[in-house]
Amino acid sequence: MNGLVSLAAALLFATCGREPTRRPNVLLVSIDTLRADHLGCYGYPRDTSPNLDRFASEGVLFERAVSTTSWTLPAHISMLTGLPVSVHGVCDDRLWSRTSPIGHRIPPPLRGTFLSESLKAAGYATAGFFTFDFLDGVYGFGRGFDRWERVGAEPFSDPVLREELLALRAAGDLHAIEELLEQHSERASDPQHTTPETLERATAWMEEQRRDRPAQPFFLFLHLFDVHDPYDPPPEFDRFGPRDYAGPVDGHVEHSKDEELFAGLSPTDIARQVALYDGGIAYVDAQLGRLFEWLREKELEEDTLVIVTADHGEEFFEHGRQAHHRQLYMESIQVPLILRWPGHLPAGSRIGGTAGIIDIPPTILAATRTRPLAPKPGADLLPIARGEVKNGGRMYSSLLNLFRQRGTGEDQAYKRIESLVRGDEQILVSWCRDQRPRVESWDLANDPRELGPVRLLEWEAIEPQLAAIARGYSSFRLRQPDRGRELPQGNRRLKSLLAANGYASSDEVETVEAGDRLCMDGCVFWR
Repeated sequence: MNGLVSLAAALLFATCGREPTRRPNVLLVSIDTLRADHLGCYGYPRDTSPNLDRFASEGVLFERAVSTTSWTLPAHISMLTGLPVSVHGVCDDRLWSRTSPIGHRIPPPLRGTFLSESLKAAGYATAGFFTFDFLDGVYGFGRGFDRWERVGAEPFSDPVLREELLALRAAGDLHAIEELLEQHSERASDPQHTTPETLERATAWMEEQRRDRPAQPFFLFLHLFDVHDPYDPPPEFDRFGPRDYAGPVDGHVEHSKDEELFAGLSPTDIARQVALYDGGIAYVDAQLGRLFEWLREKELEEDTLVIVTADHGEEFFEHGRQAHHRQLYMESIQVPLILRWPGHLPAGSRIGGTAGIIDIPPTILAATRTRPLAPKPGADLLPIARGEVKNGGRMYSSLLNLFRQRGTGEDQAYKRIESLVRGDEQILVSWCRDQRPRVESWDLANDPRELGPVRLLEWEAIEPQLAAIARGYSSFRLRQPDRGRELPQGNRRLKSLLAANGYASSDEVETVEAGDRLCMDGCVFWR
């Protein structure tokens, strides 16, 4: 009997629980703006994601994963540092435009170390390919990467202009950058459908690694943007209707951030926007299918931990708003989180409870047996994925600070929202100027889309918990290295590109007091 027990234990160790003899490659894919509940593997009835569904059947799917916010910049900093927004300190792009009352530049309050820095220090080859300006090096990204490249016809990714622009940026000559960009304005457009080129660069880089450094493991980060608005799938993927639609919707989204509800769209118009959004998902899914097949053909599948996730979701008037960077209901912050590592993680497993994008760096560091360069509050999901530990008990916070456009009101900061998800409950706290905070409690088990009647809580019932969270975040933040002084100042051309995609929150800040108040307490803009 003892021999049979020993044999069974040996077989178990040799399958999904075995310790890898070689550190795995890691591929992290972030699909911008992809809400989880529009994938088949998360229960969506449309056939938007056959390849991701197959991928999920080969790996571990976390049924509820949440982002730290509902827009690209702070979410990706969280994804790559493992830090909540109030710990890394970036809640608004205007932090790159602050000056003191006497005209001195105030550095952005970014803190933390990036996953790529830890992996590079541990001997990994590192590369990242991204497709939107908010992941530019000016915002702190690219640290620890051997290659960090933007894909698409934007000046900083242009092979002719890039080196000159980077030299001017390093010299701090913003005026010369503006002049150069004006001279080459034809190269400043953001083309649609960058996913194929992103994946081509990724496979070329992995092929180079296999050829030149076959013994060195790699970390590869991919940012895919073709689900983001304007929703414009190729014609063969525009297949979800409505039939014979002749209305005004063309996939572009009105990006006003005023409090008024969006008006003028009929139910058919909204259905058309959803259909175009779903077409974009189907298009990206098809491209990912080719990537997964390439990994299989090159015999990289078993040696590679692949994680697919997103930075945030998308709203389609479930709570009166459209797009993202507006609210923190689940359609805005619930993202897919799927891990595949053949032989080390079980196939077809679904994990209930809540996880978050801040868990991605600790999970990758554990899988690669890499020590973090700074403490991270997230959880290693591998024991949970293997069924060794039950998922539950952790609290995940999301944050959104909203600011008025200059000239539309006296107050720059006009609303901030904090989301707390623990177990099957989401608590949403909303502050507006001179108003008592509104506290909502939602039962995600019985009302996952938060469409039923809301339960309102008294502010006094949640205030002590938020104060305790703030104290914990302050302590954690002080233990992170200050990176803001390393960052260059933003420029007007970059802000105009962001504004075209609905992100720039206001004009540049003229003068503010230097401060380091937590984002969840209003940041430096909430006076």
